[in-house]
Amino acid sequence: MQPKTTDRSAAVQHRLLTGVLVAAAVTLSGCSSSDNASQTPPLPDYQPDPVSVNAAASKVDPAELRLPLQLEDDTIVDPGWQTPPHSVDNMFLSAGGDDSVLTFRAVDDTGTIRWEAQRPISCSGFTLTSDDEQRYAVLADIDSEAQDLGDTVVNAYELDTGESHWGPVPVPGPHTGPGTVFAAPPDQGMGDSGAKVLLDPATGDVLVDEAEQSEIIVLGEFHGTVLLVQDDQVQAHSAADLAETGIDATPQWTIDAADYGWQPEQLTAATPATVADPDHGAALIGTDNQDQALIDLTGGEVLADQLADAGQDPSSGTWVTLGHQLVGYDTDGRQLYAHPNDDLDFAGVGAAMAYLKNADGDLEAHNVVTGDIGRAYRPDDTGTVAVPTIISPTGIGVVEADDRFYLSTPQ
Repeated sequence: MQPKTTDRSAAVQHRLLTGVLVAAAVTLSGCSSSDNASQTPPLPDYQPDPVSVNAAASKVDPAELRLPLQLEDDTIVDPGWQTPPHSVDNMFLSAGGDDSVLTFRAVDDTGTIRWEAQRPISCSGFTLTSDDEQRYAVLADIDSEAQDLGDTVVNAYELDTGESHWGPVPVPGPHTGPGTVFAAPPDQGMGDSGAKVLLDPATGDVLVDEAEQSEIIVLGEFHGTVLLVQDDQVQAHSAADLAETGIDATPQWTIDAADYGWQPEQLTAATPATVADPDHGAALIGTDNQDQALIDLTGGEVLADQLADAGQDPSSGTWVTLGHQLVGYDTDGRQLYAHPNDDLDFAGVGAAMAYLKNADGDLEAHNVVTGDIGRAYRPDDTGTVAVPTIISPTGIGVVEADDRFYLSTPQ
């Protein structure tokens, strides 16, 4: 029996529960539209502009955590993260906080906190994106003076330094993603979100506004690659091309929705559990968690379909997919194995291992090349089980334990 773990979505909800009451009180004025700003409570005192830190995060006694074998000799630091980090190029960003204020911290692969910035608890949505020059952190904020699109604005900062790149840009509501996608909140706070806007990662300019271009559905933005639904097709565009030519730009590739039995108006897109290279990554596209296709964003090749999720091992490039079966594919797309899928869910993929949670909530470590179950932890170890969620190509890891996320760096 492997160590018991908690469901990630439930854990995230638990971590944010302490802020729910406050968030509910400020939702109408915090990163979503407000019909009556005069009735909204005052904002908390917070520091929105990034502040340079350049100091090491606090070290964690490794005896307190039961680490997976791949990370057991690493140095573990605590950046104060309480929500799942995003990462690119060995930079990591996430947030933690109290009942009213979140502190976002960008941390490099040495465990050094480069910069931090604060936001109200209701502005927890964020994303990482890129243009041809730089990586950016995009954070939502509140602007009580924005009248036309509500009071949510977004800013982009250079991921390495926290230096402002663009913004504030008004948007109709909170971050929905993937990427630089923001949407009006649902009517009366429940149901599906409203019309979405897609921002240019390079400038913050609006590339697509569903409220004005009702024939287009925005699926997501993936480090400069934009996915749209138009004319019953999934279309991939370069954000730079859309900025230059507009919506009439020639797609880089297309997929007919009918080829996969998709209803175009029901399509959504998601980022796989892990992707080795964000610039040449992949997306999961479908109408539910049983009919998704894993699509190479570079050329539109469908790597696998009828999936619930997928993850790529950054060290080998091997894909592991979850559908009716657990299946592995090498970098040439050849199937390596197919094993029964007994209600497995991804925890993380990296260092040639796929960490999966089974129906009992136990953690299984599968070799990504053979699919075989291996030993994840030393049986005599003590401490709180630390579940890996990210392991980069260079071995930098993020582990979750006790509703916190820690960074693991090789010594």
